[in-house]
Amino acid sequence: MKKYIVMLVCMLLVSSCALASRKSAPVNQEIPPVPKAEELTVTLNTYDLSFPEDMPEVVRQFVLTARAEFEAHPFERLPKANQYTKWYYEDNREIGWCSVFQIWCAYHSGLPLIRWNQGAHMEEECFSAMEGRVGNVYKAFLGQNRWLDALEGAVPKPGYLIIYGVRSSTPYTHIAIVESVTELEQGVYELTTVEGNLGSTVRRLNFRYLTAPKRKYYNMEAIPEAERTREGCQYTLQKDTWYVTGFCETWP
Repeated sequence: MKKYIVMLVCMLLVSSCALASRKSAPVNQEIPPVPKAEELTVTLNTYDLSFPEDMPEVVRQFVLTARAEFEAHPFERLPKANQYTKWYYEDNREIGWCSVFQIWCAYHSGLPLIRWNQGAHMEEECFSAMEGRVGNVYKAFLGQNRWLDALEGAVPKPGYLIIYGVRSSTPYTHIAIVESVTELEQGVYELTTVEGNLGSTVRRLNFRYLTAPKRKYYNMEAIPEAERTREGCQYTLQKDTWYVTGFCETWP
């Protein structure tokens, strides 16, 4: 009898510990966790990227952290329960993780995080949103007056978040990190992005973004083959029905 009682107590302890762990998971925290100081001292490879002179260091680290994750897993198919989701949820749930990827990169680069419904205006100039749902990331930046509408011709900067929509469906289907922005001609920009959970992988996407397309919701174009000079990028558009909804201004 004592043996069974001991076993029952052990089971209850394990269960309570697991429950406590889930409550402490980032996804369940009303106030986003503050990055640990020791995690900000790592010197990252710059990959010969050039950034605007006024781009804050913490946002540069955000981009370089994302790029480092691509270099560690280039086009490698990852399970839905992976290092990013397990950190964020602290369990083995299988779920879409495009926004979780940008949260992970923000946290590990020292970029402050906000919740969409926290209400107060952010004092920090640089931040991202700790929201697993893409629509809630949009709400977070909209609430801080830091949302830029691509359908109104907004132009991004490196380090911004980019949100994609699907024509005749949701405007918030996927999210990624802008690595570089190159103006080709008036109203036409070449964007390189780092994408989490694009085809279940971390990959870089290179495409043309049109600020004044001839048709609304058709503001993405593939790079012509003769101009595809960047290594380690996907040049085909992920889906023909996707468009750029807008950008989250992670830094002013």
